[in-house]
Amino acid sequence: MSFRKATSLLLLVLLGMFSSVSFSESSVWNISKDNKYFYLGGTVHLLDASDYPLPKEFSIAYDDSDKLIIETNIAESKTQEAQQKFLYAMLYSTEKTLGDDLNAETYQNLENYLASKNIPIDHFSKFQPWAVAITISVLEYQRLGMNPEHGVEEYFTKLATSDNKQFDSLESLDEQISFISSMGDVEPNLMINYTLRDLKKLPEFASFLKNSWRSGDIEAFTSHSLIVQMKSEFPELYNTLIADRNNNWMPELLTLNNNDITEFVLVGSMHLNGKEGLLHQLQMAGYQVHQLSQ
Repeated sequence: MSFRKATSLLLLVLLGMFSSVSFSESSVWNISKDNKYFYLGGTVHLLDASDYPLPKEFSIAYDDSDKLIIETNIAESKTQEAQQKFLYAMLYSTEKTLGDDLNAETYQNLENYLASKNIPIDHFSKFQPWAVAITISVLEYQRLGMNPEHGVEEYFTKLATSDNKQFDSLESLDEQISFISSMGDVEPNLMINYTLRDLKKLPEFASFLKNSWRSGDIEAFTSHSLIVQMKSEFPELYNTLIADRNNNWMPELLTLNNNDITEFVLVGSMHLNGKEGLLHQLQMAGYQVHQLSQ
């Protein structure tokens, strides 16, 4: 398994949105001020080939833009150097093993789950608990047919490269690794048991989120019990992965109307909603926020 898939999953678990049927609105917004504008799209990091074509509003925004901006440079994340960095972050740097971090009950629960998938737990002996949580979640999403190769950012990055469109990212690879590694701050047994619990609910969760993402109903998916529970149980992790990154991105977003080009910014959909969300922050900064619809 590639470590890019593993790190992509984390964003899906926390931001996880999919696609399905078409509705009247979409997860794309026109952000305007002083007769200038850019587009902001909420994305899905893992999709299935059958989820294409995407809602037409994504193509409208892309075609009307001169520059594509995503969270992190996908091409850079695929390099051997990046893979090694991700691997280094996921593995123990000492002689410690997974069994040293987990209590007997949690270890047995994990071993039973892996055995049901014909995976020896010894394969994860050098992985930190948060990395195990990511990896087994990736495997379950893959079982449902979800892969980063069909994600929204992957699709538009390839398209922008083919079209020679300008391209940029909101954060560096090292910054992304740092954010992901913050999962290590969560108590290991909580991390594993939380993951095992929610994997049982994944098919229902995915089905619900498919519809809410494609229709642009961000209130619905951020109100889902699993999202609310995650924010309640891991508030510091939520702040690090969502709120803090939003705050880091805002200064750059506020400069996008200071030029003569139109940008299309793509971020995980969970970054959009709430007081800490980008849509609210942009409104508070004096921008008009208009959701594209069919």
